[in-house]
Amino acid sequence: MKSFLDSIDVSTRGKRRKAMVLVIELLEKIRHAEGRYMEKIPLNLRSGNAYFEADYSVDTMLDAIIDLMRAY
Repeated sequence: MKSFLDSIDVSTRGKRRKAMVLVIELLEKIRHAEGRYMEKIPLNLRSGNAYFEADYSVDTMLDAIIDLMRAY
């Protein structure tokens, strides 16, 4: 059985560029969801581990998005 990722055609530069746009959009969606999660953490718990891990995740995903945009 072929997976979704296996079915994506990246045989040409144009197709790879389109696939990269899809990856960036997915990362943006995940980053926004993580940001919404952070906003829901009560103020008195924002010095805790969960908040810092979410903040790190958001920052790391933003860095990845920027790097991926530079790739093409």
